[in-house]
Amino acid sequence: MPRMKSDPVDLTLFLAQSVVDQPSLVRVSKRGPTVMVRVGPGEEGRLIGRQGRVIQAIRTLVRAASDPRERLNVDLDAPRKA
Repeated sequence: MPRMKSDPVDLTLFLAQSVVDQPSLVRVSKRGPTVMVRVGPGEEGRLIGRQGRVIQAIRTLVRAASDPRERLNVDLDAPRKA
């Protein structure tokens, strides 16, 4: 069965925008084997979900849709506090 090709950044963007209240503020970038997700202020909890279930589901879907030789990880890019 042929695998469907999917860009991990586009897939992560779509999934993250689906769970937050301000989808226009979601930013996704790829740094090496890591897909970084930044959301609007105060929306980190929506992306993480209860006991981390939402972010874990996003990680599972992105890994399943990507090249099996590429070990991708999806992380929340939270702004640093001064």
